[in-house]
Amino acid sequence: MLRRFPAFKILTSSNKDFLKKLRKILGFWPSDLSLYQIALTHKSATYMVNGERVNNERLEYLGDSILDAVISDFLYKKYPNEREGFLTEMRSKIVNGEKLKELAVQINIDQFIIQRTNIQLASSRIYEDAFEALVGAIYLDKGYRSVYRFISQKIIDEHIDLDELEITNYNYKSQLIEWSQKTKNQIEFSSYINDVYNLFTSEVKLQDAVIGLGTGNSKKEAEQNAAHEALISLKELE
Repeated sequence: MLRRFPAFKILTSSNKDFLKKLRKILGFWPSDLSLYQIALTHKSATYMVNGERVNNERLEYLGDSILDAVISDFLYKKYPNEREGFLTEMRSKIVNGEKLKELAVQINIDQFIIQRTNIQLASSRIYEDAFEALVGAIYLDKGYRSVYRFISQKIIDEHIDLDELEITNYNYKSQLIEWSQKTKNQIEFSSYINDVYNLFTSEVKLQDAVIGLGTGNSKKEAEQNAAHEALISLKELE
């Protein structure tokens, strides 16, 4: 281990523990530990270094693009005979907010996230951002090939059933609209933005009763989350 991480001797005990757990999550020894610490620091826990604000927003921005590229690359090679529409739909099923939140918990990075906000309200976005920021950190620390190995081996191979994903419909709003048309029950979506958390909130109403409530970084995401909750309430989730 000392050959792989020469600075190990001078790390604090808490950083040594973090490094060991990170090694288990990533499948390799990180070279720049500070990148991963920043990746797991939510903007609500921003701190200052030499007059600069430090949080995971920039890494999340980078990781979002890198993740899209890696998943596109993987699916292009995995399904050589499928059309663009199929590949796009499969990619969206893997990189959607709920799936990234689920993956963040499955690989245990949720326990390392530093945040000072209402986690019940914003947990989906916090976990999603942390996962994307982690990808950004891997890219800066080790490069594209290491990100590809991490996503293909530690994420897809261990946590995603591609065969099941092919037949899963994650378009909850579409499912809810189909239910409405089939049962002739009128549903209504209404959305507004929460200025405090800079999040959209959407409601689904059935006969003036709210049956679904969801938040998201965009109106579309909030509506999908609200429709998801409504389908659970109606016990119609596919």
